[in-house]
Amino acid sequence: FGSSHPASNRRLPLPEVGRRRSGLSAASPPAEPSQWMSRSMEPYRGLSAAERGDFTQPLSQSRGGGSSSRGRTTSGSSSGGGGRLDWVPAAAVNCGVRCSSILGVLLIVYGMILLLRAGTGGLHQDHGSGGGGTGGGAVSGGGGGVRPGGGGGIMPRPNVPKGTTLMTITNNEWSDGVVFCRGPVEDSLRKVFLDEAMTQSVIHSDKDCSVPGSPIAKEFGAGVPGGTTVALGLKRGESATLYIAADGGWPSGACWFQDEASNAIVSMAKGPQFMSEVEFTIEASGTGAVWYDMSSVEGVSGGITMNYTDDHGATQTDVAVPGRFHGTALKVVPAPGIGFPTVLSDKNTLGACMCNVWDVDSKDCNSDACYAGCPGSLVDNPCGQHRCRTFYAKKYEDRTSYCGWLYAEKAQTYCWAMDEWVCTDATCGYGGPDQPKEDCSSELPDGAAANTYSCGHGTNLPKGNSSGFFWSEGPGCEDKMVKGVPTNPAPKRFGGRISISFESLPWLHEA
Repeated sequence: FGSSHPASNRRLPLPEVGRRRSGLSAASPPAEPSQWMSRSMEPYRGLSAAERGDFTQPLSQSRGGGSSSRGRTTSGSSSGGGGRLDWVPAAAVNCGVRCSSILGVLLIVYGMILLLRAGTGGLHQDHGSGGGGTGGGAVSGGGGGVRPGGGGGIMPRPNVPKGTTLMTITNNEWSDGVVFCRGPVEDSLRKVFLDEAMTQSVIHSDKDCSVPGSPIAKEFGAGVPGGTTVALGLKRGESATLYIAADGGWPSGACWFQDEASNAIVSMAKGPQFMSEVEFTIEASGTGAVWYDMSSVEGVSGGITMNYTDDHGATQTDVAVPGRFHGTALKVVPAPGIGFPTVLSDKNTLGACMCNVWDVDSKDCNSDACYAGCPGSLVDNPCGQHRCRTFYAKKYEDRTSYCGWLYAEKAQTYCWAMDEWVCTDATCGYGGPDQPKEDCSSELPDGAAANTYSCGHGTNLPKGNSSGFFWSEGPGCEDKMVKGVPTNPAPKRFGGRISISFESLPWLHEA
């Protein structure tokens, strides 16, 4: 995405769409009343129809039904079973005008409640969605999706214009804290709103901590001036929903969670360090895509899930919730100078890279520290990036290494900056008869793409000094896939809902 934070050198991924999963569908109601009769109706079992008020009389047979088909009413409940009301007591149906009047009053009150809820302005926060665990990162609170751990109830979609995308962010982490979401391009979030009515842009709002001296900046720390950094203070289990207009977007975005204790020590408002994050670029609805990935390039400080369900019900799900590592190579440590527990990436354990300009023979450029961090001086050169890739190809073969651990745990996440591709073997596309020489002495075409020529992503790529081709017998690297999903999925955007959930890793907090 260009750069989600200064340490990232990742480029915009190729426009590939990951696999989609169909959405939920309500189950059919059971055929017999005995299958759905609640515990509160137990006293009526064994009584005659007259004694119990005939709880099994279909709605279509009640007085004044006026319909030959079986009536169904959606209750709007978020509990399991879809909230359908297919049967009513005959006594209730036959109670006459008195019951009808009471029912009418109840319906009026219910309608007033719905109107009040629909008219509520400001950022939507849900205080009752905790305890969902990973749950597929389901949407909660205002997002119209499935509440985590809520028994499968479907929230109604807010009355927003067609093509609007709801982004619901949930704190399922180990502590109360703050989620920072950044848009580094100035004025790029003009059509991202805090309220369902879409009147309150996040820019210069009371949630924009990039405004110097603002109350939100004083509370959670000041973001980078020039862009927009939304700070969402969330207790455990709370969610907040943002609204992205159909013709709006969010370029080079990122969100990360910080617990309240470490935030009081050093704020991560200016960018994530030593922690997990989610990165995304959201384009216009109907014509663009939702590009996103989970990143563990800095470290693993928690789990993350991110799902996108479009208006047609197609769902893309990504999960990075790894189990505990094995061996002694990795350790849980306090984040340097900040304090939250984390597993540091190779980039943050092998020292600093001293290479400012790539030189194939320089010791400063050819160190493990440089290969691990793979800064711009290496990543922008085919040979430099190739050596980063061969370094990580060996790491992937070791399940006790950082990248080997995350891959073995099937975490759909980046473990280093250019992790959207993986090498087909330890040579990573160099040294073979149809490949560039391992010492990087082969001439490449002018303007050869560093990514593609670092490992041979593709076949029959032109040589630089003849009419021949490199990688004519096969590529040296391929798209990284975890559980059939690329590291950087890009489903087409059609309104819908994005759900981002920051998840607790209990083993990370064990004494």
